[in-house]
Amino acid sequence: MEPEKLQTLQAENNQLEAKLTKRNEQYIFDLKKALKAANLTDEQTIVALNEMLPILVEEQKTGKTARQLFGTVSERLDAIVNKPAEQKKSTTASLMWLDNFLLLFGLLGVVAGIMGLFVSRGTQTVTYGLTTLIVASAVGGLVFYMMYLFVYQFEQPGADKSKKPKTWKTILMLASVTIVWFLVFNGAALLPPTLNPILDPMVMIVLSGLALVLRYYLKKRFGIISSLATAPRR
Repeated sequence: MEPEKLQTLQAENNQLEAKLTKRNEQYIFDLKKALKAANLTDEQTIVALNEMLPILVEEQKTGKTARQLFGTVSERLDAIVNKPAEQKKSTTASLMWLDNFLLLFGLLGVVAGIMGLFVSRGTQTVTYGLTTLIVASAVGGLVFYMMYLFVYQFEQPGADKSKKPKTWKTILMLASVTIVWFLVFNGAALLPPTLNPILDPMVMIVLSGLALVLRYYLKKRFGIISSLATAPRR
């Protein structure tokens, strides 16, 4: 974890500990000693306490104690020490773009395939060719990533909001790339069939399904964060 983020969590812990009742304060004191004796690193201790303290401060308003919420110090120590390791999350630009591409290609392809089942093969005005879907998904994947880059990443807990672009800049940038996406999407649809073949509807649906399956596998394999996903705040 970055030192700056760790310092932020530690400062938050200090503020929350100052709000504890005497009984809950003693519980946290004893837990810290137990964590140190168990040879947990400072980072592990800070993170573990940061998961507990917001809940404890809120619930103690109703008279609940740390022991009622988390069990004995020994039980909580065991839960922390034996907690399954969380999968690392990836915000690598290329992986997030690929995730978006596969999602859009899968969804647009399914729609195109279903539409193709209900219209005649020569009706290109209501069906999308393969090139159109690939280009639209590629540019759309970039648009989604930029939404994360300029907006959603700053909604994450501990994010440095001082680096967030001005609202007008964000709106201008996202509006521009969205317009480009729209133009590219519709422009690619005008390509001749030789450059933009319309596949058999069932083939299109199968390809789209494979794209979504591949996306699922890659998310599990690399822990790719979705561009439009934000972690809930405490």
